[in-house]
Amino acid sequence: MPTEVLVMCKRCGRPQQAGAGLRCAACGGELPDAPLPSAVGASSPERFLSAELPGGRVLVGEGNRLSYRPGAFATPFLLELPSLRRLSLVSRPLYEALVLSAGAIVLLPFVAQQGVRVLLALLALAGVALVRSGRRYTLVLESTGQVETRWVLGTVRRGSSVEQRLRSAWLTLADAVRSRGVKVNEPSEPSP
Repeated sequence: MPTEVLVMCKRCGRPQQAGAGLRCAACGGELPDAPLPSAVGASSPERFLSAELPGGRVLVGEGNRLSYRPGAFATPFLLELPSLRRLSLVSRPLYEALVLSAGAIVLLPFVAQQGVRVLLALLALAGVALVRSGRRYTLVLESTGQVETRWVLGTVRRGSSVEQRLRSAWLTLADAVRSRGVKVNEPSEPSP
């Protein structure tokens, strides 16, 4: 079964289905050619990055293209590196877990049973622990025309081998695009 491939419009940065036409449906700009699918397991001599990330995400740099697949069965996105102007890696704590803590704390005064109160207190602590132990990484790409695209690379536990692999992929990508004249914003080191 052939995989659907999306390419990014050179003018507006919107994803378009490859092979759908030579012009962007949104702005009429010229669309880049889509690469031919390679055989399974084949590696190209021009490949400078291949990273398997959390959640079935895959980031591949090959020739003058960067490809991102946001999930195991998702359609990949393509970005032409000559249209890339700025690249950043953004990492942040899992603030969403604080909703768990806040909900448990709000319910605590309304519960009379001691066992349930202990469980709510543990739930509040678990939310805080999740915020402190995990990070969400996002790749921010700014292409021609100041169009910003965000690719979520995944949520990882701090200090894990998955985080080290993700940061190693970032260093490889940053070096490759910097050599092409792209401005790279270095991420600040996450606090422990």
